[in-house]
Amino acid sequence: MLTHHLLKKFISGSLLSASLFLSACSTHSPQQAPEQAEISNKAGSELVVNSSHGEQTIEPTVVSYPAQNNAQGVSNSENIAFDDPLEFINRPIFAFNDKLFEYVLIPAAKGYTNVVPDPVRTSVGHFFGNIREPLNALNQLFQGEVSDSGKSIGRFLINSTVGLLGFFDPATAWFEIDENVSTINDTLVKYDVGYGSYLVLPILGQSDLRNGFSTITESVFHPIQYAAESPETLYIQSYGGFHAFAPEAPTYEELRKETDDPYVFFRNLYMQSMLRDQQYPAENQEPQNVEPSTNDNNATSTPSELADDAPASSQE
Repeated sequence: MLTHHLLKKFISGSLLSASLFLSACSTHSPQQAPEQAEISNKAGSELVVNSSHGEQTIEPTVVSYPAQNNAQGVSNSENIAFDDPLEFINRPIFAFNDKLFEYVLIPAAKGYTNVVPDPVRTSVGHFFGNIREPLNALNQLFQGEVSDSGKSIGRFLINSTVGLLGFFDPATAWFEIDENVSTINDTLVKYDVGYGSYLVLPILGQSDLRNGFSTITESVFHPIQYAAESPETLYIQSYGGFHAFAPEAPTYEELRKETDDPYVFFRNLYMQSMLRDQQYPAENQEPQNVEPSTNDNNATSTPSELADDAPASSQE
């Protein structure tokens, strides 16, 4: 058991170190790289991204982005720059994830959703949502949202007792205290920490350096670490991630069919949602993870919510 515990801490520490190293190598604002993608933000315009694999164009999905004028009244935000400095790392990881999804996780997810009844899966979702309420409260406190932090603590106390360890949600049903997920990523956004660069994590899926740091750090300090012993904590967290992934698996499968270069396709959707979130920071502080993820802590929107808005194709 001690060996499992030490191994887990070593892996977590290694991932944290790698995240910090990559952040040091590539942290910059999206406007700073000289050979980045040029993205038109006119209403109804197409999204064009230049990369080492050529130019790709996708249609806008959710909103348009109004241009701003300089002192002479001329638009100076006609193009917004993005780049992918970690593509040499991201592509192999994405390829691995893609095959893992196709041959292992998606078939398993379909079996899981077909066999396990909806009420049971709903209760499991409540349990995992409840166990992370202390993290929500802590992040909200660091963000200065004292009232929200108190509500998260209240939800945790109510659902852990009356809700039978969180398998039920009387805090919402009886007391109208809605869940308000808050992550380290949200806290960093609050203090104007940039997203760094686009990043694909093994198994967990697409992210960015800021959100990836949030995901890894929260897995290390997750309340489940104090409620169970290793390696059971790893099994429980893995199951929680798979449970969150299962309903989104078919959507990834459908979107995957839309392009011959799925890496560019999903990356572009992620980057486009980043633009949307810059326009509406109060409503969406994190980029949408349009690729299904086995991490359920930092997602703001699910792939199924974007399915109707996804572009028909991605040009090579």
